[in-house]
Amino acid sequence: MFEIGKVNSLTVSRETKSGFYLKDDDSIDEIFMPPSMAPINLQVGQTIEAFIYIDTKGGLIATDQRPYAQVGEYALMRVVDNQEFGAFFDWGIEKDLLVPGNEQKVKVRNFEDHIVRVCLEEGTDRVYGTTKLGKFIENSVFDFAPGDSIEIVPVQKTDLGFRAIINKKFIGMIYDNEIFSKVVLKKTYQGYAKKLREDGLVDASLQVQGIKNVVDAKETILEMLRNSGGHSPLYDKSSPADIKMALSMSKQTFKNAIGMLYKERKITISAEGIKLTN
Repeated sequence: MFEIGKVNSLTVSRETKSGFYLKDDDSIDEIFMPPSMAPINLQVGQTIEAFIYIDTKGGLIATDQRPYAQVGEYALMRVVDNQEFGAFFDWGIEKDLLVPGNEQKVKVRNFEDHIVRVCLEEGTDRVYGTTKLGKFIENSVFDFAPGDSIEIVPVQKTDLGFRAIINKKFIGMIYDNEIFSKVVLKKTYQGYAKKLREDGLVDASLQVQGIKNVVDAKETILEMLRNSGGHSPLYDKSSPADIKMALSMSKQTFKNAIGMLYKERKITISAEGIKLTN
């Protein structure tokens, strides 16, 4: 069966003057793909990945365009039009996504950016969006564990740090005191899950956690020393700001790493800084 509001694997069953018709292996029904939404040189018998939604007339439409989020996913989207019954958001495809008025946590205005969850209306199978995220966050069922690698997209700056979309399916936070390099909104980062909270949120980090973090820090420090003639004025009494600026790591991580390097006799530590041993 077709999954409306998601990307499906479909095969082109026939071509007409108006466009293409596609079907999957489990259904005899066909879905129309207009030529403007089809890849170049599409042929009968070819299998493609296509996104399916219901158009304004109630018919199923397939497109090779990819929305920012599918049903069950979150994305940061911009309001492009406001009507009495709701607002339309740029969804990344030709058709804009409707967020009805009763699905807006606060009344949205044109050209604002909001985190939107894509939903499927029961009974009609129409795809819509909502900015009322609370019930979805509270009912989060995590498919990863603390320490696992995750995809992080920072989308909003807050007093505590950055609100972020995690793996497109969860909402989380990156805290300011754990950020050691510039964070760019809407950029995709590979990070790590720190804590899966009971309220359904994820505490995330851009740095690997635990002993591997220290191991990586050791290599960063050694590389810095090799590139600076074997010496650096940084040492265990240096300010957190100086360490962050030079190495993009916390002072605690730096202290743990140089402590291990000292025990391994790879560096010396003094009030003049750290130095590679011969």
